[in-house]
Amino acid sequence: MRIFLSSVVMCIFIIFSIWLLDRPIAFWIMEYLSKYPPYLKTANITDHLLIIVIFLTSLSWMTYLYLAHRKIHDKRRVFCTVTGTVLPLSFTIKTILKWLFGRTETHTWLHDQNLYQFHWFSGKDGFEGFPSGHMLVLTPLLLSLWHFYPQYRLYYLIAWCFLGVALVLTQYHFLSDIVFGAYIGALLYLAVILRLAKPTK
Repeated sequence: MRIFLSSVVMCIFIIFSIWLLDRPIAFWIMEYLSKYPPYLKTANITDHLLIIVIFLTSLSWMTYLYLAHRKIHDKRRVFCTVTGTVLPLSFTIKTILKWLFGRTETHTWLHDQNLYQFHWFSGKDGFEGFPSGHMLVLTPLLLSLWHFYPQYRLYYLIAWCFLGVALVLTQYHFLSDIVFGAYIGALLYLAVILRLAKPTK
C-alpha cells in the first residue's frame, strides 16, 4: 500500500512538472546561466555511464568471487551481489524506457520548441530524455551504499542531490526526467534488495 500511494503521488508530481515546471525552469537556465563560460564548459559532458556500469559491475562480481573463495559471508559479499545485479539491470531498464517514451531532450527542445512531447517507441538521439539514465542507474547504487555503509549517508545524499541539480542546470534533462529516473531507480533497488539480501551482521 505504501508503494502504491507513493507511486500515485509521484505520478501526479511528474505530470504537474511536465505541464507546468519543466519548460519554465529550462527557459530560466538558458536565459540566466547558459551565457556564462564556466557553465558552457559543463554543458557538453561526454556520457560515460555504460563504462561506469561495466567497471563497477565487474568490480562487484570479482570482489564477490574473492570473498566466496575465502568463504567470507558478510555484508561486503551481499553488497557486491546487490550492486553487481542492480547496476546492469538498471542500465537495461533505462535503455528500454528511453526508447519507449522517446521524450525530447532539453537541448533538442531548446533548438525547436515544437518538439516538446513524447515520441512513443522512437527513442533515439535527441529523444532519449525520459527518464534520466544517470539518476535511474546511480540512485540504486547510492541506496546500496546508504544501506550497507550508513556512516557516510550525508555524502551519499550530497552526491545524489548534486547529480540531479547538475543534470538540470547543464540542460541534459527536464526536472520530471530527474524525478522519474530517481523513483524508478529506487523501486528497482527495493525489488533487488528484497530478493537478494539476507540479514547480515
